[in-house]
Amino acid sequence: MKFWLLVSQIFLVLGFLILSVSPSLDDASLLQDNEFAEFEQFDSEDDSQEIGVGSQPPPLYNIITVDESEDDILVEDEDNEFEHFQDPEEFEGFTEDAPNPAQEQPKITITKVPIMMRARWEAYWAEGLLVLGLVAYAATFLIGRSKNTSIVAAFTHFHKPLLDDNFTLVGEEVGEPGVWRKEAEHCYTMWCSGRTCCEGMLLTLKLIKRQDLVHLAIGLVRLTVDTLIIRVELGKDDMDAFVTCVAVKKTAIKLQKEMADLSVFCGEKRPGDKCGLPESFSVLSEIGEATQAIFDQRVCAAIEKFGHLIDYIHISDQYSGPKQTEETSSTKLPECQRVLLMGVTLPCVVAGIDKGCEAVAPVLTLLFYMMEKLKRFRLSKEAATKSERNRQKVEEAFLRSTHAARQQLAAQRREDKRRVEKDRILAEEDPEKQRRWERKEQKRQLKKKTPKMKQLKVKAL
Repeated sequence: MKFWLLVSQIFLVLGFLILSVSPSLDDASLLQDNEFAEFEQFDSEDDSQEIGVGSQPPPLYNIITVDESEDDILVEDEDNEFEHFQDPEEFEGFTEDAPNPAQEQPKITITKVPIMMRARWEAYWAEGLLVLGLVAYAATFLIGRSKNTSIVAAFTHFHKPLLDDNFTLVGEEVGEPGVWRKEAEHCYTMWCSGRTCCEGMLLTLKLIKRQDLVHLAIGLVRLTVDTLIIRVELGKDDMDAFVTCVAVKKTAIKLQKEMADLSVFCGEKRPGDKCGLPESFSVLSEIGEATQAIFDQRVCAAIEKFGHLIDYIHISDQYSGPKQTEETSSTKLPECQRVLLMGVTLPCVVAGIDKGCEAVAPVLTLLFYMMEKLKRFRLSKEAATKSERNRQKVEEAFLRSTHAARQQLAAQRREDKRRVEKDRILAEEDPEKQRRWERKEQKRQLKKKTPKMKQLKVKAL
């Protein structure tokens, strides 16, 4: 198609050259041969008027060049109808250097993401810490439980012969004697019975919670030790009625505040050096005669020597445990027991398991000596009278404090009894019995509403 366009342009140029070379040809003939003659006639008239006489008419078309080497042919007219767009004063604020947003394309940057062939462990640090914590807790549990079991086995090994010499039955009745009852991973109990001067003895090993990682972390801040709690249950004939306690100063303050018998019967606290005991101990006593008799020179010498192992020695015939709160208060006196309590510290952390358990043997010997002494000791007549008076005062004070509560309970019981009687009368369907019960109830209500009056007898002169 471009070839034919080029050929037509060549023939057109040759035609114009022939017309310009042969001026003798008639204009009419040219107009007849040219299809655009009528338009060219009007253009020639206008040009002749403007040019005037003697001037040569301009050519109809101003042909520049034809570049045969290129595919396209550019034809430019003299008058360009888009010339005003090239005028710099045509538009205000127009800059030639302003970029054309239509020509500029946004640059899209595609990030090359590498393919992960292996896991990135940095993203799993929280899971890693959790797994390490679980592993540490499991390891602590196994190691701590094994160590606590070793302490129990060492204690049994060193003190089983002494317990067998003083008691008929040591440990559980079922199974092998000397077996401890496992209350928890850190708590073991053993019951011993079959001995004079007591009804039985309960040994409780409260060890450090070595199987608990959290408790071990707390133990770094607050010191904890292994303890042996001995509870000897005494009979009525095994000791007289008195309350006394010898304990370390810090423990004595705690016991006097928490224990019901010490807070009621032992209001005064004395330093231990006045009773022949070390200065680190305090004495809580109801009757001084009993305290001096039980804690004689031999006992005081043993406490002076093994005071670092003894935490407290508590002897009481009114032992009822910790004090009752107001929410759990009852209308009856708590059941009291005659006991000998002793708290002993096991130096297993400092001296090792074997040496720590073996060091408690003199303290157990002291315990059996005090049991024998309690069996033989008797209060004097004045001390026994004082002890009885103290218990009566405590009972009366308790009855006064619970009088309103007991009256309310008694009224509730009477009301329940009348309700049961009324239901029984109504169930019999006997009108006569119902009328008699109603008259009886009316008289009772009237008597209850009538104010009480006292009669005074006046003797005649």
